[in-house]
Parts: sequence; C-alpha cells; structure tokens
Amino acid sequence: MTRSSTFFLLILSLITGALASGCARRSFQGRALAPAALAAHRTVAILPFAVELERLRDAVAHPGAWAAGATWPGGNLLQGALAAERRQMGYQLQAALQAELMRQQAQRPSTSAFQSPAETNQRLARAGITYESLPTRSMAELRAALGVDAVLTGQTYMRQLLPGGVSIAVFVLSNNNANPMADNAVQTYLDIYDAQDGRLVWQFDHELRGKPSTSPVALARALAHDMKGGFPYAQK
Repeated sequence: MTRSSTFFLLILSLITGALASGCARRSFQGRALAPAALAAHRTVAILPFAVELERLRDAVAHPGAWAAGATWPGGNLLQGALAAERRQMGYQLQAALQAELMRQQAQRPSTSAFQSPAETNQRLARAGITYESLPTRSMAELRAALGVDAVLTGQTYMRQLLPGGVSIAVFVLSNNNANPMADNAVQTYLDIYDAQDGRLVWQFDHELRGKPSTSPVALARALAHDMKGGFPYAQK
C-alpha cells in the first residue's frame, strides 16, 4: 500500500468516525443555594447569554487570527465578525430559553413571572447598559434598571472540532498537534442571583458532548428539559 493510500484511508476513517459518533451525550447538575430567597422571588429577568466559540473551521480558515501577537490584514474585521456572532447568539439564547420556560409554565404553574426579553433589553438600553458592559455591572445597577426580584444569567461555551469531513481532512493536514477526534462540546452555566442583595441563589451546569446541535433553540430546549425537575420556580 502506498503512503498516499494510507493517508487517504486515515482521512476516510476520521470522516466515518465523525459521522457515526451518534447523538450528543449529556450531563447536568442543579443546586439551590438559598431556597428561602428563591421562594420569595416573583419577577425574574433573563439576561442575554455570554457566548464563547471555539471552532475548527475558524482556526483553519484564519490561523493568523489565533496566533499570539499576530497582526494581519482583515484580522480586526474577523474578530469583529466573531464578536457580532457571539452577541447575536447571546440574544437568541436569551429569547429561546424564555420561550421554553413559558411553554413549561403553560403546563405547570410557576411561582414567578419572567420579564419578556424585549422589555429586559429595552430597560437595559435605557439605563445605558450594553451587551459588552453587562459583566462589569453591579447587581444594584441591574436591579434599578430591570425592576425585578432576581436575574438569571447564562454562559455558553461551544467547541466545534468536527464541523464536517472536509474540515477534518484540512485539520489533519495542518499538523498542529491537536486531536481531530476530540468531542464537540457545548457547556452552559446558568446562575440566578437575588437582585436585592446580589447573592448567588441557584446554579445549573449543563454539558452536551459528541455531536450536539449548536442551534440556540435546540440548546434552550435541552436546558429547559433537563432542569425541569429542579427548576426553583416550578410549583411542586
């Protein structure tokens, strides 16, 4: 067998393995840290999610953007485009999660009402709180802007190393010593803070591995489904 034939079979095995890896595997855990505070909440605002993306297709197509200290024509444009994509996905996740929670409320009453994403975002804008500045804002500022009892925040990290067979082949050819068969992963962390004193009162950690969908709607559906039994505002 020639060296080129051997390499072709290696690429083929990578592609076949990626296509046959099956559905996503999931794990999750929720923790109520202050049950009394959660029971007192009557209004909750869901903030736009913080989103981080790590994708093979970006690294292969634009390696200069990830090189330490590298500057290259178009680099700032690419980083701007990626920031805009993360921002858009953050708002999509906010809206999709609220829609899923409202769907659950129609079947099972809730002890709290969720502020609509449109109202939440309008209130933030009126207060001069941008998506980029959200992590730096105090809970007192958010409470004054939103007028709610609690704030639900979300952080999602998406790693897509296997977007398709062609990218796998290119990734192997790039010879950058990474593992092309590592799992795709979507990790999401939800936190609820009491708006009155800023305490963290509930946490939910969620992970999808294998071939998870990165659609905000699909992710929100998975989150709502998996936290259904332990979500603090669902009536028992």
